[in-house]
Amino acid sequence: LYRMSHKPHHRFTNPKLFDAFNGSPADTFLMILVPLFATTRLVNANVWSYMAFGSLYANWLCLIHSEYVLPWDDLFRRFGLGTAADHHVHHKLFIYNFGHLFMYWDMLLGSY
Repeated sequence: LYRMSHKPHHRFTNPKLFDAFNGSPADTFLMILVPLFATTRLVNANVWSYMAFGSLYANWLCLIHSEYVLPWDDLFRRFGLGTAADHHVHHKLFIYNFGHLFMYWDMLLGSY
């Protein structure tokens, strides 16, 4: 499943801002639509809240694929949130920083 869906996205070893959305249809389904659908099942909220979450999630994906160090990166790291630098390591080496939102599991399991 990985080879067909997400691996083509990793041809970008130095991703740029909009490479976040440059994946296969299966990758888009599994990495964007499934999390959004799961959120609708886990969190009881109105449609506007889901739209806000989807917008924030899309912006997050753009930020972690950007090629910039951002002023809030140190704060994000303190809370265990991934940064563009963390995600670039993931794209270059493929064996670190699997969490593109939360880095807790990577820190716990030694892949950070």
